[in-house]
Amino acid sequence: MGRYQEAVRLADLDRPGLVVADLGCGTGRLVSALLKNSPAPAKVQALDHASELDDDLLTDPRVRSVITDLDEPLPLADASIDRVFSINTAEHLVDPIHHVTEMYRVLRPGGRAVIVHSDWDTMLFSASDDLLTRRLVDRFVAAMPTWIARADGFMGRRLLRLPRLAAAGGALFVHEEVHTWADAHRRFDDDSLGHKLAIGIAMAG
Repeated sequence: MGRYQEAVRLADLDRPGLVVADLGCGTGRLVSALLKNSPAPAKVQALDHASELDDDLLTDPRVRSVITDLDEPLPLADASIDRVFSINTAEHLVDPIHHVTEMYRVLRPGGRAVIVHSDWDTMLFSASDDLLTRRLVDRFVAAMPTWIARADGFMGRRLLRLPRLAAAGGALFVHEEVHTWADAHRRFDDDSLGHKLAIGIAMAG
C-alpha cells in the first residue's frame, strides 16, 4: 500500500457526503486515491500555490481546485471540512505550526487531520559504494533545492511536535495515532520515484 492509499485509510472516510481538503495537492495523487475510495468524498478541496492537477481531476465535478498561498490563512470557512490532509507540505512553509493551526480551524467538530511527511534522511539506496551513497544522501537532506524557496529534510521526524506546539494557539487536537511505514521502490526508469530522488541527490552532491 502506497502513502496516499495509507493516508486515505487513516482518514477513516466512514460515510458518504464528506467534504475533504488536500493542502498541497500537487498533481492530485491523493485526490485520485480519495475518489477511488468507497465511499468517496462528496467534495475535495484541492489547494496549492499553482494548478497542477491532472486534467481528469480538474474536470471532475467533485473536485475544486483552489490556488492559494499555504503560508496565508486557508481560503476555507471555519468548521467546513470533515477531513484535512497535508502530505509532504509542512517543510516548504514559513510557519508549519500555523499550518496545523489552520487545519484545526477549518475542521468540523469530530473531524480528522492526517499529516504525513517523508523523512528524507532515512532514504536507502542499494549501491556499490555505501560510503559515497550515504554522503550523497546526507548532502541531499542538508541542501536547499534550487527550485523551491525552503525545505527541511528532517521534517518527517519533527512532525510529531507540530500539533503539540499548535496547541499553544488553541489547536487542541486529540492525538489518535502515529504510523510509520517504508515505501520500497524497485523501478529505476526515468519516471520512477527512485530515479527522481537519485537525480536530486546527485545534483545536491
